[in-house]
Amino acid sequence: MGLKKQIFGWSMYDFANTIFSALFITIYFPLFIILKGGNAFHVGLVISASMLLAGLLVPFLGAVADITQRKKLLLFIFTVLCCIFTFLTGFFTLAFVLLLGLLANFFYHASLDVYDSFLVNLSNKRNIGRISGIGTAVGYLGTILSVGIAHLIGSFYGYETILGIKIMFVITALLFFGFSLFTFLLVKETSKIKIKKAHFKKAFTKVIYTIKNLKKFKYIWLFLLASFLYADATNTAIIFLYLYARDQIGLSLVQFLPIYVLMASAAVVGSLLFGKITDNIGHKKTLYIVLFSWIVIILILYIKTTFTTFLLVGTVGGALLGGIWTTTRPILVDLAPKDKIAELFGYQGLTEKFSGVIGPVLFGAIAVTLGFRQALLAVILLFLSGALVLKFVKGAR
Repeated sequence: MGLKKQIFGWSMYDFANTIFSALFITIYFPLFIILKGGNAFHVGLVISASMLLAGLLVPFLGAVADITQRKKLLLFIFTVLCCIFTFLTGFFTLAFVLLLGLLANFFYHASLDVYDSFLVNLSNKRNIGRISGIGTAVGYLGTILSVGIAHLIGSFYGYETILGIKIMFVITALLFFGFSLFTFLLVKETSKIKIKKAHFKKAFTKVIYTIKNLKKFKYIWLFLLASFLYADATNTAIIFLYLYARDQIGLSLVQFLPIYVLMASAAVVGSLLFGKITDNIGHKKTLYIVLFSWIVIILILYIKTTFTTFLLVGTVGGALLGGIWTTTRPILVDLAPKDKIAELFGYQGLTEKFSGVIGPVLFGAIAVTLGFRQALLAVILLFLSGALVLKFVKGAR
């Protein structure tokens, strides 16, 4: 099968999973919790718990993928389970909704690290940034489609109604699974190894070896710490984006959806732009530019939150969001030995998941006690800390 078809198939998984991220994580799951009688702290707690669970298990599963090279099989299993729990989330009381949301988000994040590890099979050092950017850009096209569907469903069943959200959960699950089929059909996997108990034992041994030999992988671990910090800030911003606008400037969901389309469009442009920049000037330098730009725009929002500044931050932030995911993957490929790529993407995922344990709970707690605007300071601090740790990472282009 041609490489271009495989790259297209790979990027379509970004298209599919970004639909889930937009409709479930950013818009409807947090709103559903509020409508069911919960609050911002409940939202943060569920997301944090699911990321903690993923963080503990994903490096181990990544090691299984490295040993067996059955990445596509594992990706399929995680995707199907995520879609099942997403489908069911709208049909139960608050306590069970929280549990199903936790499981859906866990399998979503478990799938991302296996998906990312395919990049090393589809690229080389000269084009890795561009291919990573294509995947990210195609992903945000999925966001644009999802917002259009949300607007259509909302116009019939209500934008902030229990019934409307139930329907959106079902549609989200179907869209995620349906578009992911391009990946499973087009991306080549030559391994036919049957995953056995012995592979799990060997994977456990590999993970323990990596942990015991921290010095050997010093710069990888420093990068993972940096990723821990800036991914924390990024994930928190995504999760509370709509609730912040709702609280601070009284933005309704129907008003928010066109802004979200604008942000996603900016992310498409940012992904492609930063994909080219990172191949030209280097991955680490490009990531610096992205992180400090985030700090500047969030400071603007903190100083003055109006519709205009929210729109500005949303648009520029969308482009920078594309830049973060586009540059992170090539840096890890620069640093990681090829025989440990999926495992180390699992660790990179682990840092992001653990970051998701801290950021959403911290933001939610500050938002409930001091207000949403004050909670922005925690996001700024995390971006700044991530940039400072990145300074000490060597070996990335």
